Order: sequence, then structure tokens, then C-alpha cells
Amino acid sequence: MDRTLYEWAAQQPHTAEQVAQLHAVATAPGEPRALARQMHAGLLLVAGLLLACGLIFWIAANWQEQTRMFKLGLIEGALLASVLASIFWRRGRIAALLCATLALGGLLAFVGQTYQTGADAWQLFATWAGLALIWTLLARSDVLWVLWIVVAATAIAMWYGHLDLWSILFSRDRGMTEQLLYVAIWLALALVPWLVSLLPWARHRHGVAWSSHRLALALALAAWMVLGVADLFTSKHSGLAFPLAGLLTAAAMFVSYRGRMQDFASLCLGALAANAWIMSLVVRVIPSSSDVAAFLICAIVGLGCLAATVSGLMAVQRRLRGEADAAVRSSRSNTGGEQ
Repeated sequence: MDRTLYEWAAQQPHTAEQVAQLHAVATAPGEPRALARQMHAGLLLVAGLLLACGLIFWIAANWQEQTRMFKLGLIEGALLASVLASIFWRRGRIAALLCATLALGGLLAFVGQTYQTGADAWQLFATWAGLALIWTLLARSDVLWVLWIVVAATAIAMWYGHLDLWSILFSRDRGMTEQLLYVAIWLALALVPWLVSLLPWARHRHGVAWSSHRLALALALAAWMVLGVADLFTSKHSGLAFPLAGLLTAAAMFVSYRGRMQDFASLCLGALAANAWIMSLVVRVIPSSSDVAAFLICAIVGLGCLAATVSGLMAVQRRLRGEADAAVRSSRSNTGGEQ
């Protein structure tokens, strides 16, 4: 069931008309008109994505044949046309801005490749995210926020290790200050959807852009786990990254379980990260003298974590449904008493 229905059901008081509307929305299979509107919006997004990707691929395929100014003017023209389309074409605004965001990335990549500015790749993605943030805030679209989160996360990953995973995990001796800064940046990225929901002029129509929130949380949890596990198993470890990753994972699970950011999917992501944290700790502390014994211990702990996670998540889901049903019954009884 849509999370919005739980929020409506929890609001007090309810009139008889509101209860009837809520029941109709909860039990209706969906109007074909709404489905057609969603299909139209989805096709527009796909069209914008294909146009932007087609432009970038065409320039890449004809890199030697076309002049520098022609390629630059073509990308700039596509960017300008997309921005103007988003201003004057209301129904296709999100698709046009999606195309504009991708064209902006292509323009920055072209300038960096052609004129050899000397900037690192992470600076390109950081500039891309900074410039695209303007219309992403104004559009209030979950789709654009998902793309923005991906661009910003790529910039963070490239800044930390230039995507050299072997060096990140095993070779480099990262200082404690650098690790704390890395954790803090991912925390800031995970908080972006919540912070945006506090701005009335940039807030999504559902309050929180849940898809981008889940994506940002998943990326942050993955980054914290990679950093923490790598620090746990390296010979020169700070001893801070792994417990800090566990604390942040526990905090994410608590916020997803209670409060304004309550979300079952986010809680599942936190539970997955918690299982990875526990299993890493078990592998690190068990004796390595007997491979068979170590394997059995890991298997038993893994099965226990799986059973506890499944039972806990099912209990949370039942509680959420029970709260929603109780809110609806309370609303109906209050409405009947007033009549």
C-alpha cells in the first residue's frame, strides 16, 4: 500500500466524506486515466533520456569528422533547447530537464576533454552536480533527484579514490581525519532528500522524494560498510571507521523505524548493512586455525542473522499495517459518534 495512505489515515479528525474517499483510494485498482497520465510522463522521460544519450553517442562516433566549434555549438544548443522547453512546455518539463542535465554533463566532459583544463574527474562531476542543483531544486521531481544523487555520489567516490578500489581497500594508509571527512560527506548526501523536504518551495509533492532518499541512503550505507570493513581487515587500521559505520547504520535503522522519515524500504537497507557489519566482525574475530570450524561458525551466525532480520522486518510490517487499520477504525468511530 502507498505510504501516503498511511499518512492520511493517521491524520485526525476525519469526516465521513474523508473516510469514504480514503477507503475508495485504498480499495480502488486505479483509474485508467491516471495510468494513461503516468504512461505519458514515463514515455516523455524515456524520450528525454534517449535524446540526450543519442546526442552524446553521435558526437562520440563522429569525433574526428566534426570540427571543435560545431560539436561545442551542438551540445550548447541542445542544452539551451532543453532549458527553454522546460520553461514553455509544462507537461514535458521533467523530461526536458532530464535531457538538460545529461547535456550539461556532456558539455562539461567535452570542454574538459577538448581544452585539457587539468581538472580531475571528480571536479567535473562536482561541477555537474552543482550546476544541475539549480533546476533540480526548482523542478521538485524525484526523477531528477535520483540522477543528481548518482552524479554527486560519483563525484564523492572519485574524489576519495579515483575509483581505484584496490588502493582504497588495501594499499593506502588513509588518515583518521580523511576517513571522518569521507564519512561526513556521505552522511550529508544521505540527508539531502530530508533537508530538501524542509524547504516549502523545493519540497516534493509527497513531502519526501522517497526514491532519491532510498538511493542516497543505500549509497551512503555501502560507502560506510566498504570503508569500515576495509579498515577492519587492513594491518594499519585506525580502529574508528568500523565502529562508526555500525553506529551510523544503527542510526539509519532507527530513523527509518520511527519518526518523520519512517520507511520500510529504508529499514530493509539498514538491516542489510547491519548484517554485513555483523558478519564482517564475526569473520575478523573467529580463530583461523581451522577452516572448517570457521566456516561453520560463519554459517550459523549468518543463518541467525537472516532469521532475526526476516522475523523483525515482518513484525515491523505487521505493526505498520496495524497502526494504519487502527487509525482508520478510530476515524470511522469518531465520525459515527459525531453524527
